[in-house]
Amino acid sequence: MKYREAPGAQLTSIILTDRPIPQSGRLDVEVSISAVVSLSAEEARRKVSRFVHREISYLMRGDLPSLVVADRVYWRVPVILAFPSHGPLGTVGNIDVDIETGELNVSADCMAEIQHCAQELAARISPQTAPAG
Repeated sequence: MKYREAPGAQLTSIILTDRPIPQSGRLDVEVSISAVVSLSAEEARRKVSRFVHREISYLMRGDLPSLVVADRVYWRVPVILAFPSHGPLGTVGNIDVDIETGELNVSADCMAEIQHCAQELAARISPQTAPAG
């Protein structure tokens, strides 16, 4: 994949979805995408952090997003659960943010799944595993 780096560009992962991949042999990938980046990766991360603090839990935040290229282009922001006594525990879901409009693609089902994963992750943390201090 060839790309032209714009001034002030940051490194990020790019995920190509719904592309057929051969089981073996040669793989050729040619991508040409044009989109207006109206929202940086950092802005998407902050937007998701504000959303999850307000709507799900103050113990969650957005992490470093990947750029997803599908029928549209968007940032996929991992949602991290962190306890003050433990630090980050792990990823409990993802929220997609449109790269051009900044719109969050998050449904009630997505929020419920994030909450469920966070509860399961938190349940594995016991007082015995808490760091001393």
